[in-house]
Order: sequence, then structure tokens, then C-alpha cells
Amino acid sequence: MTTDQSPESPDQLRIDLERVEREIADLQKVARDIREQLADDPGDGPDRAEALRQAEEQEAIAAVLEERRAELQRRLAAS
Repeated sequence: MTTDQSPESPDQLRIDLERVEREIADLQKVARDIREQLADDPGDGPDRAEALRQAEEQEAIAAVLEERRAELQRRLAAS
């Protein structure tokens, strides 16, 4: 028996959903780690600003992926 993995198959949607969920978790961990480092060692102004920018960038990417996750969940529920 073969698994249907066409672009819209439930199997492919599950695979995509798992990948997106891993990416979200990774991005959130990176952002959390950056913020924890800042709390432990605030550093100087430019370094702190750069670290905050990086954390915010990771969080913004995670937010886009969360929208993608919701879309995949809707499509999976409808399949």
C-alpha cells in the first residue's frame, strides 16, 4: 500500500503541519534565548538593540508560520 502524498493529500498536509510546528518551536526558542541573554547581561546600547531586533525578527517569522499552521489545520480538517 502506498501513501498518497499529492500536494493536497491529508498525509502531505500532516507532514507540512509537523514541519511548520517544528519551525515555530525553533524560532520561539531562539527568541526566548536571546531575551534571556539580555536579561542576564544587558550589554551596551548598540549590541542590545541588535539583539532585540533579532528576537523581534524571529518572533515575526514565527507569527507568519503560526498563520500558515492555522491554514494547514483548516485544510486538514476539511480533507
